Amino acid sequence: MAAMWSPIIGLLLLLLPLAPSSASYIKYPLEGNVYPTGHFLVTMNIGEPLQPYSLDIDTGSNVTWLECQHPHHRCHGSPGVKRFYKPGPANLRVDCKDPFCTSLHADLPGRRPRCPRKHPHECHYEIGYVDMRTQGVLVNDTISLGGGRNELIVFGCGYDQRLKNLPGPKPTPAPAAHGLLGLGMGKVGFVAQLKAHGVITKDVIGHCLSSSSSRKGGGYLFIGDYDKLPSTGMTWAPLKKYGLHYSPGQATLHLDGQQIYANGMNVVFDSGATYTYVPTQIYKPLVAKLKAIIGNTLDPVRHHALPNCWMRRGTVEPFDDVSRPSGILTLRFDNNIVMTLLPKNYLIRVENNIACLGILNGSDVGQNERIIIGDATMRDMLVVYDNEQGRIGWASGDCKYSATTSRL
Repeated sequence: MAAMWSPIIGLLLLLLPLAPSSASYIKYPLEGNVYPTGHFLVTMNIGEPLQPYSLDIDTGSNVTWLECQHPHHRCHGSPGVKRFYKPGPANLRVDCKDPFCTSLHADLPGRRPRCPRKHPHECHYEIGYVDMRTQGVLVNDTISLGGGRNELIVFGCGYDQRLKNLPGPKPTPAPAAHGLLGLGMGKVGFVAQLKAHGVITKDVIGHCLSSSSSRKGGGYLFIGDYDKLPSTGMTWAPLKKYGLHYSPGQATLHLDGQQIYANGMNVVFDSGATYTYVPTQIYKPLVAKLKAIIGNTLDPVRHHALPNCWMRRGTVEPFDDVSRPSGILTLRFDNNIVMTLLPKNYLIRVENNIACLGILNGSDVGQNERIIIGDATMRDMLVVYDNEQGRIGWASGDCKYSATTSRL
């Protein structure tokens, strides 16, 4: 959710001993889907005693937080959350002048909050996303890394979460989601802490989100020096400075080779965004052209899931092929770097014979000047955020999780 709107080991994760020649990384199974869940979740074992929590993976957010029952603040949880993290007195001792608190406030937009006089030992934060806001304090607690290894990690105790009343499709509460895993570029991010503790040797993140509608078939996430990247087929683009967002810079959007809008837009990759968002000046002509192309194969139909949907009758052919060889979207960056988006990267099956456009009007949610690449577009695609070499890469991939390749 995210950022528009940072994991620890799932119960199924198998960790192998680190050999001198092996890579240092952790691999996690994901659960979820774009529709109807709207989230991709990783299970983490946190606290003393350790308990499993499911977190929404979010490369667009810098702070990991759990829905939290704070002893001194009234808890206002997200819809559907039935179990809250409960910190003990020792967990709450992240002082307002602690380096973690200073770094957190430096990463967040707007004015830095002052240290409260009544509770100077608390580091308060408030973070706004496209679809919600969260308010809380920093805590530190144990996270299990498997194999008997635990680490003390700083994260947020979110005691107040409130959804925004936005136009368009309403966010679907993720079953058993207890918070958010901040995988962004900030100094208090989960991956940055793992590297500082020597758990991993490289600040590299990658995810492969499955297009399967099964909640159990969500794909996988890796953190660290992953040694299973494809030797061919990866497209790499240098990361450009755009706040703390993962961005390959500006790009122009094209449909079947025809440029949709005259000017380039900054592009952000955000796994916390369920859908892809483009500003109005791109959205309106894009939808009009797609309707003309897709209308050759499918009939328009109204559906509660999304604004633009089509129905296919009398066939069970996959929606991936509805508009080929037409309907190919391309994002064209500097240095002739191209990201190709097939219909399967922007059409979402919401029923057996109905598909909807997974691209929404960003101007409706305050995103007027950038393109946000969300989960709908990144399905069946390996996306790698390499903070060591300052680059981002993508390739078509099999997003089936295999535990046997995890090494730490």
